[in-house]
Parts: sequence; structure tokens; C-alpha cells
Amino acid sequence: MHRSIARCALAAVFVCASAAAQKPSYPDRPVRVVVPYGPGTAPDMIARVVSEQLSRQTGQSFVVENKLGAGGKIGTEAVADAKADGYTLLLGGKDTHGILTHLYPDWRIKPEKDFAPVALLARIQNVLLASPKLPASNPQEFLALARQKELRYGTPGVGTNLHLAAAYLQNNYGLKLLHIPYSRSFAEALPALARGELDLVVAGLPPAMPLLKDGRIKAIAVTGTQRSRFAPDIPTFAESGVSGLESGGWFALFAPKGTPQAAVDALSKMVATALREPAVAEKLSGVYADPAPSSPAELGKLVADETQRWGKVVADTGIKIE
Repeated sequence: MHRSIARCALAAVFVCASAAAQKPSYPDRPVRVVVPYGPGTAPDMIARVVSEQLSRQTGQSFVVENKLGAGGKIGTEAVADAKADGYTLLLGGKDTHGILTHLYPDWRIKPEKDFAPVALLARIQNVLLASPKLPASNPQEFLALARQKELRYGTPGVGTNLHLAAAYLQNNYGLKLLHIPYSRSFAEALPALARGELDLVVAGLPPAMPLLKDGRIKAIAVTGTQRSRFAPDIPTFAESGVSGLESGGWFALFAPKGTPQAAVDALSKMVATALREPAVAEKLSGVYADPAPSSPAELGKLVADETQRWGKVVADTGIKIE
């Protein structure tokens, strides 16, 4: 009798130990994902798609919080100042972790040093778009025309990665380009382009694709290293011998500096698993984004490379935030 009770008690111990071993130590409560961009934007949608999948995997809520303003500075600062415990994360990208630190040299936050890279989530192609009235339909024609006459181009604002891409072209290829920032109303830039009020717009593929499909605007080239699977007919600048723009938009998760490495590694593996889900890839396709899993080290190298690259562009073009 006593031996039977002992065996049952021992079995119960093993069952409990096994359950404890299977239960992940992180996360054991809701995780906040801060997005420094507005609701409904491509980065916001990427954050929500991945967060939804992470919630399913872990049984804990990954709650997206939009905290926009000052070109991404406000949301970035909020996460940098948060407790480094793995329960507050930032959806960052080229602007937050490659450009802002150069536009605001006195900024108390140094993204490359004040964050722990977790995992790359997705990439989106950026594209130079043209009015249907513009007598240029490919990179060579665009370069030739922009050397002869001033062309007006719109972007989401001064110092954004899209502005810097155009400024890089202007500075390195002797182009005559007039920047018209749509800081508060970028949604109006593409309709203005379709009406011929602008000559060019630099944008991501998501807002451009509906107008491209309708033939209301045309594409000159994408800035990525290869053609987009969503628009394979659009050439890359690199194909035409234009170097230095081999970088589209990218979005990744970051944690405050000092976050336990165990939490960073666990989250990175969770993200890799999430991005392998066909349903996640399908949803990302809805915003013309490609899953792009990475290790924390790979993301760290990307940040270092982008910080160096765009620092040089800011210095060479003399762009400043007034």
C-alpha cells in the first residue's frame, strides 16, 4: 500500500517536473510592442501580423501600441527608457536605427548602442515613381532628364529614408531635384503625382501598388538588391549602374539595452518560427512585404552597416532638421 502510494507520488513529481520543463520561462505575461508609426501603415501591419502569431505560439498577448511623433523619436525613446526585461519591444527600422542619430546629433538616445537587436521581421521595396506625364520610364531616361531640368519630388518628410534616397541620387549623379515634403499628409502625394502636380514620388511599394496596377502612375526603379516578386517588371537601380541604393525598407524587433540574453534569444527563435508559418507570409504579402528572419547578431550587423551608410549620406548632402 505504502509502496503504491510512493510510486504514485513519484510519478506525480515527474509529471509536474515535465510540465514545468515544457512551460517557457519567457514570456510569462503580456509583451508590449511599440510601433513609432501610425495605425494602418505597413510597419504597423507587420508588427500586428507577427505579434498575433507570437501570441498564438506562446499563449501570452503581444500587444501593439502606436506611439508616433518626431519622425519615430518618441516611440524609440519610450522603449529605450523602458525596463530591460523583455516585456517592452520596439518595431524599428532604417529610420530609427540608421538615420535619426545623424539628423539629431545631440539626441540623448543612440539606437545602435541603447538597444539589443532581437530579430529582423520583414523587408519592403522602396520605389521611385513618376507621373504618367513625365517623359521618362526607366532609370537611364530619368537620369538624363533630371540632369537637364528640375523635377519636383515628394516624400513623407525631411530626413526620412525616402528623402535621403533621392538626395543621394541628386548629390552623386548631378540631378536637378526639388524636394517637396508631405510631412503631415503623405497620402496626398501619390494622387498629386497621378494628376501631374508632382514629377516624382519616392515611396514604399504598399501605397504605390494600387495606383501602379491601375496605370495612374508609373515606376522608374526599385531600390532593393533585386526585383520585387510583387512587381517583377520594375527594374532595380543597380541594373542600370546606379550604385549605393541597394537597400529597401526593413523592419525589426529591438529590446532595451540590458535585456537578458536568454529573453532575446528565446524571442528571436520564436520570431523565426512565426515567419515560417505560411499564414504569416500570406498576410505579409498583403502589405507587399517579404519575411526576413535573422539572428540577433545578423540584425546587429545590419544596424551597424545602415548607420554607417546613411551617416555618410546625411554628411554628404548636408540635410538637417530645422
